[in-house]
This record gives sequence, C-alpha cells and structure tokens, in this order.
Amino acid sequence: MQELIQIFCATLGTLGFALLFRVRREHLLFATLGGALSWTAYLAVGFAGAGVFLSSLTGGVAVCLWSEMMARWRKAPANVYLIPGIVPLLPGSALYYAMEAVVNEDTEVFTAKGIEALLGAVGIAGGILIASEIVRCFLVAARFRRRKQQEKEAAIAAALAEAEAREKAEKIREKTS
Repeated sequence: MQELIQIFCATLGTLGFALLFRVRREHLLFATLGGALSWTAYLAVGFAGAGVFLSSLTGGVAVCLWSEMMARWRKAPANVYLIPGIVPLLPGSALYYAMEAVVNEDTEVFTAKGIEALLGAVGIAGGILIASEIVRCFLVAARFRRRKQQEKEAAIAAALAEAEAREKAEKIREKTS
C-alpha cells in the first residue's frame, strides 16, 4: 500500500511541475504518466535490492524511452515529457540532508548524503543517455532500411523503364523494316 501512495504522490508531484513548466493541456496527461512510470521503475528496481544509482538509472531509461515514444506519437518535443517525468527521481531529500549536515558541521552525514545525491543524479543522467542512444540507433537503422528500400524501388523502376524503351525501339525497327 505504501508503494501505491508513493506512486500517487510522484504522479501529483509530476503534475505540479508540469503545470509549473507550462506543459500544454494536450500533453499534460502523458507528461504526468511519465513521472508515474519513472517512479514505478525506480521502486521496482529498488525493491529488487539495487541501490540508488541503479534505481535512478532504470527510472531515467524508462522515462526517456517513454518521452521518445510520446514525442513521436503526439508530435511534440521529447523534453515536454522528459523534464516533468524526471522530477520524482531527483535526489532532493539527499541534497537537503547533505546541506543540513554542512550547516551542522556533520561530515559523516554530509559525505553519505552527498554521495547518495551524486549517485542519483549520475544515474538519472546515465539512464537518459543510454535510452537516447538506443532510440537514436533505432532511428538510424530505420532510416537506413528506408533508404535501401527506396534505392531498390528506384532500380526496379529504372529497369522497367529501360525494358519499355527497348520494346518501343524494337517495335519502331519492325515497322521501319
């Protein structure tokens, strides 16, 4: 039950930031769902025993792939879905406690929370990079296949045109002979 409450709160937080970032109404629902997806992926990997880095990495990959899919389906920039979607993953509490430890001159807590915040941020960035590269590779491969298909069709059309031209030339020769 606690996990569902966390996902619900992450969804509401994403909605709030999407409104703050002035995401258009037609994109608002899918941008909000991206935040729910990212937090769900984070929790799922966290419950499997992974740490902050791997959980954040997985959440980043999930929300980036979601953003790229929505961008192509909804004909909008991927950032419209990506930026609100990473909000639940941001290591805000770790940063807060790290800064509080600095003020209280507690180096142990500062080190632990600072490393946690750094691992979370690097995990998010790494997840976005990995997913973006995966999407780019698929798009390049699709473009390559499309270009090869067009070249094949052009070659077939040229061969047909050449065959028709030969037939016409032969008919003309037959008529003149």
